[in-house]
Amino acid sequence: MMPSLQKAKQLWQEGIDFRLKQSYAWPTHKEYIFHTTGVAEAAQKIASKTPYLNSEKAYALGLLHDYGKKYDENITGKFHAQTGYEELLKLGYDECARICLTHSFPNKNFHNKYYASYKPEWLEWAHEKLGEIEEYDDYDRLIQLCDMFFEGLSKVRFEERLASIRKRYALSKEQTEEQEKYTKMNKDYFDALCKEDVYKILSI
Repeated sequence: MMPSLQKAKQLWQEGIDFRLKQSYAWPTHKEYIFHTTGVAEAAQKIASKTPYLNSEKAYALGLLHDYGKKYDENITGKFHAQTGYEELLKLGYDECARICLTHSFPNKNFHNKYYASYKPEWLEWAHEKLGEIEEYDDYDRLIQLCDMFFEGLSKVRFEERLASIRKRYALSKEQTEEQEKYTKMNKDYFDALCKEDVYKILSI
């Protein structure tokens, strides 16, 4: 089940309002707003170029993919994918809940070594839930791809975002090679589906 676009925007705003009212600081809330609206708009544009994806649905999924960030992971002890998944599932929005999970794992059968900055219990939860998904659909792949085009307050090529992730978490290139491999696969897939370079569609 999907929320209406109006409801998705309401949930997005409520998540921001909730986080800003908490005692813990959220110094990157402007980046969160830029990132989530950017992913939503990018997904909408790419979907509109495909023969069958719904651009309004793509926008709503992009807007809510990081819904779990209404909480601070260091305080809850839960991965933002898990809190987003659980809350949206409870509201009956299973497709949005799924995206909260799948956007972080372009390979559903991932090896833990590629997620060195994640807590073991987060990865255990993700393996369990991803095991319930038979295979990714094009909305999963679309949000995974669009999530890689926004870094800080900039729209960037995915290679630049990966370089920033490596630097931010002190990861080796080997530790991000899977993300790079599957992001390139997703980009090639949508380039072919849209019959146009995604970078050109998004003016990157």
